[in-house]
Amino acid sequence: MEHDVDRSAGTGRRVPAEWRLPDGLGLDGLSLERVRRTRAELVERGRWGEADQVVREVIDLLAAGPAGVRGPQLGGLVYVPGGPSPDDSQCAKGDVAGVPEEQRLAARAVQLANRGVDRAGAVATARQLLALPGGRETGAFWCGVLVLAHADELDTAMDLSVRAMRSPDVIDFGEARGVVALLVARLMWLGGDPGGAAKVLGGSLRRDVCRQIRSVAVAWLVSALVDLGELSRAHDLLLEHGFSGTLAGVQDRAELFMARGALRFALGQYDRALEDFLDCGRDLTAWGVTNPAVAPWRSRAAVCANAVGRTDLAQALVSKEMAAARRWGSRRSVGLASHAAALVAGGEPASLREVVAVLDGTDAVGDSLHARYDLALALGTRELRGEARKALEAVRDTARRRGYAMWSGRAEEVLARMTALDRAGGLTRQERKIGELARTGRSNRQIAEEQYLTVRTVEFHLSRVYRKLGLTGRRDLKAILTPLS
Repeated sequence: MEHDVDRSAGTGRRVPAEWRLPDGLGLDGLSLERVRRTRAELVERGRWGEADQVVREVIDLLAAGPAGVRGPQLGGLVYVPGGPSPDDSQCAKGDVAGVPEEQRLAARAVQLANRGVDRAGAVATARQLLALPGGRETGAFWCGVLVLAHADELDTAMDLSVRAMRSPDVIDFGEARGVVALLVARLMWLGGDPGGAAKVLGGSLRRDVCRQIRSVAVAWLVSALVDLGELSRAHDLLLEHGFSGTLAGVQDRAELFMARGALRFALGQYDRALEDFLDCGRDLTAWGVTNPAVAPWRSRAAVCANAVGRTDLAQALVSKEMAAARRWGSRRSVGLASHAAALVAGGEPASLREVVAVLDGTDAVGDSLHARYDLALALGTRELRGEARKALEAVRDTARRRGYAMWSGRAEEVLARMTALDRAGGLTRQERKIGELARTGRSNRQIAEEQYLTVRTVEFHLSRVYRKLGLTGRRDLKAILTPLS
């Protein structure tokens, strides 16, 4: 088989000649349907990097050429939540007027965001797109606003979305109004208002949003409900829409996997949450998405892997996530990756304080509360109980004020547990050791064998740990993500 060097990828990796677009193809010979098929075939063979490179070459070619290229729409070439799938009829239909400039810019902006190496370029392209008259077209507007959101440009994105909602073109067209409403809700959630986001998303689903973005609306509503502590409602919503199983054949699986993983994490189902986050990663990797700002699946998966004792996997995930977050350079992405890295490294208070300092400079209120909660746990397990109590009280009060019932409830539970522990005189060294071993998933018999104790002695110490900490059993013990000793 003949091979050519893929010089444009900058890696010197050899790419089979039959999978590359012909050199000097030019716009006249470009078939977007052929590109789409080529990309799909490469992904099926597990050659995701080459698939991504083919799409990058095409988008660069379109961006450099004149408007009016004839052919199918650009949908299905790049990943965007709510975008048409590669086999969607919207991808294949002919466009007699050619591919307009806003479509080319939308694809370019999304591709830059997905790659996660040029935040300034992605923002500039999104702004250029949204400044065009055609940038008010629903699909182009959706892409542009999401790219700004990935880049932490939330104020600009919200301003554009609110103005769009007031536009006569949107007010008089129900489908466009529904799309913009979903963007507003997502921006509200990213900006620290899960209650407002849930209200808008719930209303959108009741008004029957269009099929193409329905699964996205469900995923985003589940994420907001988790922050609100409405876990049963979130679970019921997934069941109602048939999103509780494998999600085979479901559109926008990555968004659903992220949301369902967050729900399972909140329920303490770390093994199942881990699988959801890894499945999200598989889908996004197949699209060539490496930017954690699109979905921080590695950070979430690393924390889950660490909680179930898969430390090698956790360390590998945080290493890749930190590198990707630094390449993109947004404070939110760096903060999330740093939080996961701190927990995987042992949850040292100094590291978690640095995470809090990073996240406090962002709109990521929920993530900041999570980091502050973990910092409080770390302080408490290191006998810095006064600091831990103050930190938990701050988490509780801020969470109540901002509507994050999950974190206010958890902080209140730990405060009550600390009070009970103070009354009981704290954990003994043996109780800490056995509790920590149980937290990692070891059975009572395994702990007994490792510590040269009887199973009855292990059971005795664990029962005292549960009583002193106000826990009902191992499941609650696993929810303490920082070491007991």
